Amino acid sequence: MKKIWDTQSNQAMYAIDESALHDRVINKRNKAARIASRSEKIMMKALLFGTTVIVGASVYKADYELIPLVLAAVMLGTAVFIFLRRQKRLNIQNTFDNSILGDIDLAIANAEYQVRLSSMGKGLYFIVAILSVASVVDTLDEWYKGAFLSIFFIVGYFGARWEHNTFYVTQKRNLESMREKLINLRGQDPLADAEDELL
Repeated sequence: MKKIWDTQSNQAMYAIDESALHDRVINKRNKAARIASRSEKIMMKALLFGTTVIVGASVYKADYELIPLVLAAVMLGTAVFIFLRRQKRLNIQNTFDNSILGDIDLAIANAEYQVRLSSMGKGLYFIVAILSVASVVDTLDEWYKGAFLSIFFIVGYFGARWEHNTFYVTQKRNLESMREKLINLRGQDPLADAEDELL
């Protein structure tokens, strides 16, 4: 917010510093893109690593059981799907207007993508959990193996759920709120505290 002295009324007036505001929006845009990119890379690497371990163990032991191979196929297929979605996300980066609203729209698009990616990860988590538990329990006498593994997955799920709601959903809502305030400020004379609330 710039403070301007009106020589006619001898009063201080305020105006938005468009350049500084745009820089703040660009920082938020870049942050949303970095989070999405990091999540994509982590998920793809983890899925490819898991697929390699499962297939490698099966080949090494010459033991080709159905459940581990299905799990490996699901993980590999998900990694490919994420890669294709990543390419699509990157291709639309330059389709937004080079303006404050254009940059905030891009930030919201990346944040929305991250929310969906996180939601998909939680769904995949359930599939991996079920197949993993099924693969370690061959008979009813080995129920305790499944119980311990289930506890591990349950704890991990609540951690992923907390991360989803605390970081990704909150980031998206904050960006949407910021966009709404930007639009509202365009149609009225802003005050200093309005910018403080916005930024």
